[in-house]
Amino acid sequence: MSNPPSHDDYATLCKVVEDLQVKMTFLDDLVEQLNDQIARQNGEIVDLHKKMQFLYQRVESADLSEGIAPFDPLTNRPPHY
Repeated sequence: MSNPPSHDDYATLCKVVEDLQVKMTFLDDLVEQLNDQIARQNGEIVDLHKKMQFLYQRVESADLSEGIAPFDPLTNRPPHY
């Protein structure tokens, strides 16, 4: 027949459960920190996306042909030639 659990077995089991509870608390805290970081980064990505769209709109609406002469390699030789 099996022997009833001793006080040492119970104490060891309690220690293991307590260690697991401590680890679980730290992991819960870590998950919360990571979730906050992801939320901040998502906000930054959305912000950057809006800024990028604004810049694209400005570039598309700008008249870049004015003031920029086409390059002609025969007449526009660099000074080192």
